[in-house]
Amino acid sequence: MGELETLPLFPLGVVLFPGAPLPLRIFENRYKIMIGECIEMKQPFGVVLIKEGREVGGSARPHRVGTTARILKAEPTGQSMYRIQTVGERRFRILNIVDGTPYLKAEVEYLEETDSDYVGDLTQKVSDCLSEYLQLVVSFKKGWIQTVDTPQEPLALSYAASQAVTYPPMVGQYLLQIPSVKERLERVLPLLKERTSLLKDEMGNQKRFRERMN
Repeated sequence: MGELETLPLFPLGVVLFPGAPLPLRIFENRYKIMIGECIEMKQPFGVVLIKEGREVGGSARPHRVGTTARILKAEPTGQSMYRIQTVGERRFRILNIVDGTPYLKAEVEYLEETDSDYVGDLTQKVSDCLSEYLQLVVSFKKGWIQTVDTPQEPLALSYAASQAVTYPPMVGQYLLQIPSVKERLERVLPLLKERTSLLKDEMGNQKRFRERMN
């Protein structure tokens, strides 16, 4: 069993991976309380994908594996709201829900990664595919970028590639729960290839449509 900690939880409709940025607007009272306490105590909170229930109001039952989010910047607004910038840090698994607070809190264990030293040529394959995909995404949004820097360390690359294909959220949750760096890279590579192919097809369709209209 890994390191244990009691962690405030924020159930959301998205999946967060370590190293990924996550901006949030906090307007519900219980989560404003939670964020205020996290800021005061310099403590992260856990981001967990909702399994059942709703993000706003009522209660939500989360998936068991999530990622801690470290608050980098918090700005109260004039609309009784927090705007915060966070970054994902560590994967964890929920062991027990803790009662007695207005927001969700749980005892969690932090998850260790395996197989990061035995990935063969997977790192380069995933890096190349991720770079191509991200360049296409920028181009699709009418931007331009010559190169995309991707992480070269296998663990960080597995997270960055997974974050790139995290929608729909259950795809991201599946990748987040994989305990092995090698397996995560193996699983994310065909997903990246599929998204790249689909995006190329969509861009081709748009180009042909514009040519017909001219």
